[in-house]
Amino acid sequence: MIKWKYKPSGNCPVQAEGWFLGYYFYFRARYETATIEFSKTEAGWENDLIHARYVLTTTEEFAAGWLPKWKCKLLIYKGCLHFLFNRNKNIRKIGRAHV
Repeated sequence: MIKWKYKPSGNCPVQAEGWFLGYYFYFRARYETATIEFSKTEAGWENDLIHARYVLTTTEEFAAGWLPKWKCKLLIYKGCLHFLFNRNKNIRKIGRAHV
């Protein structure tokens, strides 16, 4: 179901990219949150044309950037499930929260 461009890697932030159901996703875990954003295309994501954004978990301050890769992969699956069941509900262009 997931076609990976990059599996979870790095620290502070942990990042991953890929496609799910034909939508591009970008996952990032840093500071105290792990989030996933979905866009129709990679170029759309780069231009802030985000269709869905989910906060997958919160941690203590700065701990999210050190989450283990296996846990990040599970969080990505969780985000994909949220998207699967909610992608047709209130889809709208939303801007990315710049931190």
